[in-house]
Amino acid sequence: MEPTSEHISKQLPHQNLPDLKPIGEVRTPALICGTVGAVLTIILALIGSYSGLDLSLKEYFQGKPFYLPESSTGGSGGSGSWHPTWDWLLVMLLTFGVSFAVLDTDKRWRRVMIILLLSVVVILSSPVLMLWGVFWSPITVFVGVLWSWICAFIYSCQHTMPCAIWLPSKLKVAKKEEIDISPLMMDEKTPEKKYQPKDQSSCPD
Repeated sequence: MEPTSEHISKQLPHQNLPDLKPIGEVRTPALICGTVGAVLTIILALIGSYSGLDLSLKEYFQGKPFYLPESSTGGSGGSGSWHPTWDWLLVMLLTFGVSFAVLDTDKRWRRVMIILLLSVVVILSSPVLMLWGVFWSPITVFVGVLWSWICAFIYSCQHTMPCAIWLPSKLKVAKKEEIDISPLMMDEKTPEKKYQPKDQSSCPD
């Protein structure tokens, strides 16, 4: 059962919830964002939308300082080639992974850091593979990851994610700010003590 804003306000009575945003989910939106990014970039790859960029990248790696051999730029098997199926597997893995990571992160700057770090890893993997004489174009994977991240980031900005609610620091502050009502409860249970007259001092006759 997902927590509602009413339940959260009862458990954290002294916390100001940001902008009263609706409570978001993680699993279903992550599956949707990952599917959208993966399907979009695979379809674009199948219709040849990245062919021009791939060709330009090949020509660049064949020049200075990489000098990639011509035999390593094939795409249909053989030594040093990279089959498109590996791109699709990487797309499925990384698009769903970045969607779950963004939706399970509580700060916007951390969500931005996720795409920055993942972009560096994906883009720089291409020149690293040149050391083994393998040509790989990261465009297909990068577009899918970027699209999934955008979808997940927009959703997380419009909702209060569960990870941002159940932070240990917030719960600790809430416990410190709880009002101790036990004395009040004791007064309600024993009203006769509240109205007992004070001890009168004995007056001299």
